Amino acid sequence: MGAAPTLTAREIQVLEGMSHGRSNAEIGRELFLSEDTVKTHARRLFKKLGASDRAHAVALGFRWGLVR
Repeated sequence: MGAAPTLTAREIQVLEGMSHGRSNAEIGRELFLSEDTVKTHARRLFKKLGASDRAHAVALGFRWGLVR
């Protein structure tokens, strides 16, 4: 599967929020970001992970040890 991609600290925080089942709006409130900014981070981490959706991104995050 290769090495885990390098995510920014903010991308990891967004991925962690996703792994807890939080919506973009909820993640934004927790991180003091707009929902659009959360969506931007999500798009970037999807691309870096090669994920097609949130569930796939979270699964890959767990597989690579990026989230617990």
